[in-house]
Amino acid sequence: MKSADKHTIHKLLHRQLKKYAGEALLQNSQFIEFIDAVNDSYFAFEKDKELSEHAFKLSEEEFNAINSRLREEIDLRKLSLQKLKETLTGISADHNADSVNAEDDLLVIVEMLNLVIQKRKEAEDELIQAKIVAENASMAKSEFLSVMSHEIRTPLNAVIGMGHLLLKSNPRPDQVENLTALKISADNLLVLVNDILDFNKIEAGKLELENLPFELSKLVTEIVNANTLAAREKQNQISLQIADNIPSHLLGDAIRLGQVLNNLISNAIKFTDKGKIEITVSRMESEPENCRVMFAVTDSGIGIPMEKLSTIFLPFTQAGSSITRKYGGTGLGLSISQRILELMDSGLEVISETGKGSQFYFSVEFQMVGQAGEATEETTDQEPDLKNKKILLVEDTAFNVLFATQLLEGWNAEVAVAENGAIAVEMVTKHQYDLILMDLQMPVMDGYTAARKIRDYNKALPIIALTASATSNVKSKVLEAGMQDYVTKPFNPNDFFLRLKKYL
Repeated sequence: MKSADKHTIHKLLHRQLKKYAGEALLQNSQFIEFIDAVNDSYFAFEKDKELSEHAFKLSEEEFNAINSRLREEIDLRKLSLQKLKETLTGISADHNADSVNAEDDLLVIVEMLNLVIQKRKEAEDELIQAKIVAENASMAKSEFLSVMSHEIRTPLNAVIGMGHLLLKSNPRPDQVENLTALKISADNLLVLVNDILDFNKIEAGKLELENLPFELSKLVTEIVNANTLAAREKQNQISLQIADNIPSHLLGDAIRLGQVLNNLISNAIKFTDKGKIEITVSRMESEPENCRVMFAVTDSGIGIPMEKLSTIFLPFTQAGSSITRKYGGTGLGLSISQRILELMDSGLEVISETGKGSQFYFSVEFQMVGQAGEATEETTDQEPDLKNKKILLVEDTAFNVLFATQLLEGWNAEVAVAENGAIAVEMVTKHQYDLILMDLQMPVMDGYTAARKIRDYNKALPIIALTASATSNVKSKVLEAGMQDYVTKPFNPNDFFLRLKKYL
């Protein structure tokens, strides 16, 4: 038999086969498989019988020991289940004490686990939806700020520009006073707009610093000079001390550094009457190839209460509501300055006493550069002159066309005007120009599209974007469209001329 090849045939089965099975059956493979299974059952039965007999033979002492161990295991299992249910009950407040004490432990735990998992999934779905809503809100806010920036800056450019032209046209003394007031008000409005846009960039993590050569003493002196008139109007004395051991040229972001200093100086003037404002710039110890500079702005103004010192750097925060009513402002200046300095691996510190004044100070480490070996911003003391230069102004706003045309023609440039990008592309194909000033948002064809079309057949013609938008992605979009540079409206005429001169 085949079964004999596997193991010994049970003696009882062997007798039965010998007695009842014929040779034909023993040759049948299916019958043999059946007999093998029966044979295994015989042996299994005998083994179970032996175990049972052995169990019955165990002494009462051994049985009690086994029973005790089983009870311990059962108690441990119950304790584990109870602890697990208590933990789950702590996680899910939907279950009461009755469910914890229920006898169907495993069923209760499974139910509680399912509920916790369901709650977690619902919470995850809510978080995902909240994230989508927040992202959409952020996009809507950025879009709103971009539109409002453009809509506010466009007329503001005309206001500031026309004020500049009128001040340059030999006005009467009484007109000078009115135009100066107009200019100061427009500049203050521009500061507010810039603060809101900068704060939005900081929130979005898109405020980036440049690392270009600049002349530190010139930068600080110009900022102090720009604030001198406001200081005199409040009968304040303003002074500047720059240490002699500071290198003339450094690498850094002059615009953002100037923004911080201008904010501190203008704040000192705002909160001081008939007092003193002192600006000091000194050198600190640093590595040989670097220069750490300490900036301090000290005033004898109203000071800040001790309990308010920890909050003045928060956005939209001032020392008190009475300060806001009397002096105005958004409360963003110090917050933005602090965030800019954080990007420079620095921070703004303050020492102040109510009624005795304040001192704001910070230090920044710059790389040193040689004056001869580095390109620095060009300056000029002579009148701007663009004689024999043909400039195409692409602009659709009449007031901006009027201001830019008068400004450029006042510098002896020859100016042609295109009302939109499509007209500009056609004019470039028919005439020769030395430079194009390209507005970005226009009807028919925007500035980006027009620049790309011009670049299809003219790679060298300088194109400078004129934009009222100050969002963080404008620069990259301008360069991608083939333009060399951009100027944000409203612009300072002197800075604007230097930018034109660079490309002409």
